[in-house]
Amino acid sequence: MSIWIAILAILRESWLTLRAEKLFKVVLGLNVLVIVAYMSIGFDDTGVSLFFGLTHVESEFVQSGSPLSRTLYLGIYSAFIINLWLAWAASILALISTSSIFPSFLREGAVELVMSRPTRRVTIFFVKYVGGLLFVMIQVGIFTLGAFLAAGWRIDVWDPAIFLAIPLVTLFYSYLFCVDVLVGVITRSTLTALLATLLFWFGTFGIHTADDLLSANLRRMEESVSRAENRLEELASERDVATAEGETSEAADAAHWMTGPQEEIEALNNALGQLRPWQTTIEAIRFVIPETKRTLALLHRSLERNMEVSLTDLMTGAAFQDEDEPPRQPDDDEIVQRKIIERDNEIPAWRIIGKSLIFEAAVLGLALWIFQRRDY
Repeated sequence: MSIWIAILAILRESWLTLRAEKLFKVVLGLNVLVIVAYMSIGFDDTGVSLFFGLTHVESEFVQSGSPLSRTLYLGIYSAFIINLWLAWAASILALISTSSIFPSFLREGAVELVMSRPTRRVTIFFVKYVGGLLFVMIQVGIFTLGAFLAAGWRIDVWDPAIFLAIPLVTLFYSYLFCVDVLVGVITRSTLTALLATLLFWFGTFGIHTADDLLSANLRRMEESVSRAENRLEELASERDVATAEGETSEAADAAHWMTGPQEEIEALNNALGQLRPWQTTIEAIRFVIPETKRTLALLHRSLERNMEVSLTDLMTGAAFQDEDEPPRQPDDDEIVQRKIIERDNEIPAWRIIGKSLIFEAAVLGLALWIFQRRDY
């Protein structure tokens, strides 16, 4: 019983510390403002209204009750608000608030008081760690409840999958917070822990972005090689037919035009040969670091499962095509982008989260080892 009393005391201390932080109240207020702005978007029989009707945009496609309105409204929440607000701005503010938890705790005086209680160091460590995650869980919980009510009010969608933002955003933040804890335990410096975490975060973002861009370019080049090979086969067939029929002039013309596709294929294959080792290296690095981007994308994947129109179709304009019109042919960039989305969607959630948690466990294990061996 005494252990649980000590644990509750540590959690209470963490909660009181967070609540006393001005940034906690600031972020909470900003969350309320963002969710109110989200609620201000509405739909009627003529289009979209903004700021509770102060501004109106007429549309024959995006109207009240239409599949496009549901896709647009939920897409704004999962693909934009979550990624831009909760995953960037709010997370940076949360890191600023929570980076001091372990350095402040390890300062002379505070740690001795806690160590005097009959509580194991492992328990103290993880209770303090969970206490740091409370900042994000509480903020995201309030925000998500508002989003759930907004979706039910505006588009009559009461999808409990909206609440997946709570565990997913908390997981996303924990990938960063574990690095913050490790550096904080080593250096006992709040500023150093914050800067190191931000550097790690931007590094993972750079690796993920480089992998996506490189994959897009490789797929685009592979598509070009495929088209050039098809063209080369057509010209070779024309040359063979003309040669068989004794039409030497036509055969010479076909052979002449084959030079272009051959040179294009050779140049593209050389470029692919130079880029693929880089792709392998970046993929190896990405395999080790946590999947911050794909973890958040799981929310959009879950919300899109019941949508009649995908957000990609809405953004590219494919969703606005009339049924009587001939099928729209996507351009190369759109084809590549769709293939990248399909690649990411084929990765199971357990693999995305599992390998990220392995990274987190390794970092926390090292931080705990240092925390236990240090003399206080």
